Amino acid sequence: MVGLRWLLRLPPPVLRVLAGHPVVVDGRQPVLSARVLMRVSRLAPFDAPHRNGSLSRARAELNLAGALAGAGICPGVRTRDSSWPGPAGPLPLRRYEPAGLPAPGPAIVYFHGGGFVLGSLDTHEGACRLLAEEAGVQVVSIGYRLAPEHPFPAAASDAVAAFAYVSSHAAEFGIDPARLAVGGDSSGGNLAAVVAHAAARGELPRPAFSLLLTPATDALGESPSHRQFGSGFRLDRDEWAWYRSQYVRDPELYRDPRASVLYDDALDGLPPTYVATCGFDLLRDEGEAYAARLASAGVPLVHRRHEGQLHGFANRVGIDPDARAAMIHTAGVLRAGLALDPRP
Repeated sequence: MVGLRWLLRLPPPVLRVLAGHPVVVDGRQPVLSARVLMRVSRLAPFDAPHRNGSLSRARAELNLAGALAGAGICPGVRTRDSSWPGPAGPLPLRRYEPAGLPAPGPAIVYFHGGGFVLGSLDTHEGACRLLAEEAGVQVVSIGYRLAPEHPFPAAASDAVAAFAYVSSHAAEFGIDPARLAVGGDSSGGNLAAVVAHAAARGELPRPAFSLLLTPATDALGESPSHRQFGSGFRLDRDEWAWYRSQYVRDPELYRDPRASVLYDDALDGLPPTYVATCGFDLLRDEGEAYAARLASAGVPLVHRRHEGQLHGFANRVGIDPDARAAMIHTAGVLRAGLALDPRP
């Protein structure tokens, strides 16, 4: 991972040689750093458990890669590890606090990505540090149960319970409950949206803002982007399908709103929402379809497509300058979304 960080800092002419022939889809091509990552992944593929590796090894590799990628990011952000009482037992929790943050102050409950199977607090260390510093908020990164050991709806249940827990303990966390957002990326974006919809149904306090980065919104996986970017664009369709089979074992549940928020009719009362998608991501179309549904329902919405990016930019902020820029933009949206105190 340190080598990849060094690699992506080489001069653009060198990177263009390393990237090889441009990949063009609909007249567009990935940004240069994404092209290099695509080339590297072909030459030294991640030990994906769906293909030729073990789940425990894949988890360990990704945790280590995330920790290395996040090393040195925003060193002024203070972190504190603890746990929260999940529905089936204690689960990890990590708080990120930038210097000078007032108490009580704004915060976001954040759920990491990883296909409901991989990922941890460590894999998103860099993203949470950057989000805390650039948005000027406390980030409460939440650990949740993973599949296949804990299939659907375990992660969704944990997410709802976690947000309720942080909200009810806001004073202890130094959080202003009126400025508490929810967010996540990929599968974590799904969980953040599940929390927002549960709040819209009155099941828990309403988040002040939702931050959804390349969210998984449709377990059916039938959108055109699944066909366009099903191979060679970091998250392949066969890998995605394997994650789905580990988490949602019964195809009859693919349209369950907790698995596919795209089909949730609880839209009234949803908080202002930011949806980020990537131009070369098989989840692109479902994320944009979800954003369109919210906009049609009158939910205050900002959508940004990062045209040249691949899936999962959130956990590449420590190595990919373009991914870092996308996350800084995200932090700016979050800062603006929480800037106004909604209380009369």
